[in-house]
Amino acid sequence: MKKFYFLCIFLLFSFNSLLAQKEARHWFFGGFSGLDFSSGIPVADTNGSLFTLEGCATISGADGNLLFYTNGVTVWNRNHLIMPTGTPLFGDPSSSQSAIIVPKPGDVNIYYIFTIDWAGSNKGLNYYTVDMTLNGGLGDVLGVNNVPTATNILESPTTEKITAVQVFDEDNFWVITLKSGRFYVFKVDANGINTVPVLGNSGFVGWRDARGYLKVSPDGTKLASANMTKGAFIYDFNSATGVISNERELNVSDRFSYGIEFSPNGKKLYISTGDALFNIEKLYQFKLDIPNPTAVNLNTTRVELHSYFNSRSALQLGPDGKIYRAMNERNSLGVINNPDEDGAASNYQHGVVDLGDKISKQGLPQFIQSFFSALIQARDLCLGDVTNFSIRSNEPILSIVWDFGDGSQTSTQLNPSHTYTLAGDYTIVVEVTTEDGIEIVTQTITISNLPSVTTPVTLQQCDDDIDGISIFNLREAEVLLTNDNSVSVYTYHLSQANADANTAVITNPSVFSNATASQLFVRVENEFRCYRIAELNLQVSTTAIPSNFILPFRECDTDAVDNDDTNGVTRFDFSSATQDILALFPPNQNLSVSYYENTADALAEENALDPSNYRNENSPFSQQIVVRVDSQNNNACLGLGFHISLKVDPLPEFTVTDPQYICLNQLPNRVTLQAEDPEGNYTYEWRDSAGVLLSSSSTASEFTAITLGDYFVTAITTNNCTREKKITVVNSNIATVETVTIVDDSDNNTITIEVSGVGDYEFSLDDVNGSYQDQNHFENVFAGIHTVYIRDKNGCGLVSEDVSVIGFPRFFTPNGDGFNDTWQVLGVGFQPTSKILIFDRFGKILARLDASSAGWDGTYRGKQMPSSDYWFRVELEDRILRRGHFSLIRR
Repeated sequence: MKKFYFLCIFLLFSFNSLLAQKEARHWFFGGFSGLDFSSGIPVADTNGSLFTLEGCATISGADGNLLFYTNGVTVWNRNHLIMPTGTPLFGDPSSSQSAIIVPKPGDVNIYYIFTIDWAGSNKGLNYYTVDMTLNGGLGDVLGVNNVPTATNILESPTTEKITAVQVFDEDNFWVITLKSGRFYVFKVDANGINTVPVLGNSGFVGWRDARGYLKVSPDGTKLASANMTKGAFIYDFNSATGVISNERELNVSDRFSYGIEFSPNGKKLYISTGDALFNIEKLYQFKLDIPNPTAVNLNTTRVELHSYFNSRSALQLGPDGKIYRAMNERNSLGVINNPDEDGAASNYQHGVVDLGDKISKQGLPQFIQSFFSALIQARDLCLGDVTNFSIRSNEPILSIVWDFGDGSQTSTQLNPSHTYTLAGDYTIVVEVTTEDGIEIVTQTITISNLPSVTTPVTLQQCDDDIDGISIFNLREAEVLLTNDNSVSVYTYHLSQANADANTAVITNPSVFSNATASQLFVRVENEFRCYRIAELNLQVSTTAIPSNFILPFRECDTDAVDNDDTNGVTRFDFSSATQDILALFPPNQNLSVSYYENTADALAEENALDPSNYRNENSPFSQQIVVRVDSQNNNACLGLGFHISLKVDPLPEFTVTDPQYICLNQLPNRVTLQAEDPEGNYTYEWRDSAGVLLSSSSTASEFTAITLGDYFVTAITTNNCTREKKITVVNSNIATVETVTIVDDSDNNTITIEVSGVGDYEFSLDDVNGSYQDQNHFENVFAGIHTVYIRDKNGCGLVSEDVSVIGFPRFFTPNGDGFNDTWQVLGVGFQPTSKILIFDRFGKILARLDASSAGWDGTYRGKQMPSSDYWFRVELEDRILRRGHFSLIRR
């Protein structure tokens, strides 16, 4: 069985050989720093013109000669001069990965510069075209003033992260950036840049901070993202499709992560961290080649290699297979000499790479990650496959000798093939002769076992309508196909040819009808991408449970489930049905019974119900439950159908008046309690507060209470559903008037009446049947005699109190029209012995009035007095003396 891919291979020989890809030989970064790897070791190059705090990129030709470099804003040619239109680009020297350079496939003269702005701006991801045929072969950036337009803005805004890698089995490239939980993956091919990113790649949390590096492993199978806010994340990357998946968080001990890099064979990941408070930067290694690489398992492999006082630093794989570490404001770099080795064996050395009189900043130049992939490429690495080999070389190969590492014959073919008979690791040794000499390249490959598979297997499903057609959940076959823990992927196909080619995959295997096919083929693939094909047969059988077999379950509605006892939703326990259903089958058959809300779920065996604790919230008041019976020996379906009936009975509906009152001023001292407005024929039970039954009858909807306290009435339906309500009986009485306070002869006459009693009282002035108020105080009361009514709200009656509000009219008009014909003190009728005298302006007494008389008619000794002001003197019974004047007006 074949699976074509590049294996991540352990590298024993220096990358900086005659055969190595040379595009990454020259580096320019930091404060005018540079390195030249042409001799096989990094040598300081102090000729660079680039200055950057963080991101930068450099590119050399296939011959290893420098072409140009950039900090994302300015582009310098190989003579370290700015290209004629080499600035301004829309990157930023303070962006983590401000630029990356990608050659155009199929054209050795065209390169694309992708720039990333810093996170605080909105220029985002842009691209520019460099044509190396311009400016006398020194190259120049195409375009006018490099102003971004719709043709070179790919996404805005973005994070400060960007990386690139070769497309699997193609000469094309993926360019990847990240923002707001989505990866944007763009393809670069011979036609240029596809400005529409790969669909999907969204819903990720690993973008907590715009800052920090993004890297793909050299073999294109993994992707890692660093975040300065906190944490780092690793993903699976499909270099054939550009799809990213399987997000896992790596533990960096509550520190931010900044630099990130894979080892050449992709089996180790290195992360540099920092601490904003103490500026302690740590260097960690994680092992990736472990079984079941979950986040938990990956984090157990973490090893701390080094720590020192520093802000943050980039990590970058070099053409010599070593990983270099930036050292901010220092004239040297750190280096991981053996990054494919475990822990301390990776041999980190601090500050040993000399930069001359120049200094490093926080960043290092980045490259297409596949520049650093293994020299030897091997395909078809599953046991039994014919393994095909090739070697990458920038030099013409004059002769070659392959040793496949298993003691078999050698080969002198340029691209040989070989079949291994046992799984395991094999060291490949290749002797390559070019015009420059002979080199020995040594790499280790792994031949992986095929998954262990049982074939054929059969899924048996019940027929729910005797037509021989049913729905299958094909995934149920997986437990029958294999118990091999290395298996990671199952795909289902209608033909073996499709299964071998992994094409025409059944897209929804959990709902497959045997009307389409009764024989399928399953591709079972393990974590090493090795696979076998298994045959899957689908059989339909008639259910063995009689169609008229129904087990009823009834419950009363309750508010214990959802605080609502009227919606027909409650909790059921129908687990006792299992034994009744199993009793339909012969004993000792090792059967299982499961329950579902619908036939589709039952057929797919998805969303099984808990019969001991089920809520019928999707079907209030009544519901039918599907029963499924399976053989645990072969997963065969033996019974299927609606065989459980759930019914929710409503609770009694009635009302009560609460509280109720016994009026102390009325005989007999008792009150009738009643269950009012019942909606059914119920039985009633009356109990006191101690729970003692007082009355029980199908007609006892009333009960006479003679004592105070709480009474409980329970209504019971014919289905024994109950509802209880409480009525509290309390005393009440009419009011007793205690005091009346009157403020009169004022601009705002008021009456305030104080009462006592056990009732709840309300008050009305002069209107026994009118509106009542809770306040015992009345304002703006006219002078005169008034009646205050005090009513018990609990129905125990009312009392009244007559009050007098004294007032003195300011004028009167004795013209016989019936209005204001006399002058009298208002409200004085309750004080009949009051003395009232009227004077003219000279003090002469004109009249003596009786409190109960109609008043002075404006005459003296039968003679009408003229219009004028007159004076009064009033001495009330309560000894209050009042004086004043009024006007007599004749019209």
